Amino acid sequence: MRFAVASGLLVAALVASAPAVAADMPLKAPPAPVVAPTWTGTYIGINGGWGWGTTNHTDLFGVTSNDFSQSGGVAGLTYGGNWQSGQWVLGFESDLDWSNIKGTFTSAALCSVNGGNTCFTNLKWISTERLRVGLDYNGWLLYGTGGAAFGRVDAGQNPCGPTVFGGNSCGEKTRFGWTAGVGVEKMFLPHWSAKLEYLHFDLGNDINYTPTATGGGNAVHVAERGDMVRLGINYQFDFFGLLGVH
Repeated sequence: MRFAVASGLLVAALVASAPAVAADMPLKAPPAPVVAPTWTGTYIGINGGWGWGTTNHTDLFGVTSNDFSQSGGVAGLTYGGNWQSGQWVLGFESDLDWSNIKGTFTSAALCSVNGGNTCFTNLKWISTERLRVGLDYNGWLLYGTGGAAFGRVDAGQNPCGPTVFGGNSCGEKTRFGWTAGVGVEKMFLPHWSAKLEYLHFDLGNDINYTPTATGGGNAVHVAERGDMVRLGINYQFDFFGLLGVH
């Protein structure tokens, strides 16, 4: 009898203390909320690809080589920033690329200032300063872009050097123009994205060399325009996010 009473009291005590024990047990933390990726932030990257274009040499008398083609590789560095609102993404991008986009034209009649027979144009580097406007689709950014372009154009007639007419058969000049294009970029890891981009550029039709004396000499205008397709990889810093701008 005493054993039955004691057992009943023990069971009652355990039942009464169960809620308190449960309250003291550690709770499993809820899963962290999933944060949707955002393009807002600044970034740096590398790029590389291929360029092609057309050029021509035309003097003040209208004597011209006509258009001839150029092609070659490009590779360089990229810097930019984006701000995203909903699906819309607005940004800027700057780049500086080494370039080997070059071409030659052979004519004993038109390219023979120093006794040679070859005209050449070589785009040695190109830089762009552009705005980007795009739409985000689940981490895919489709965008259009446009702005200013700068490049170093080396052009002339081989062999290079002073001419018997008091000028020079070759010359280098930093040129200014414009660029526009389209691209697609994809986030493939946190902070990392890859892009494929097409750009058209036009650096105008400016004087690059003067085979005869400059005081009334026969300056030669060299056209420089073309296209580039580049692949790039960017690393994003969420500086805007740290400032509370989303």
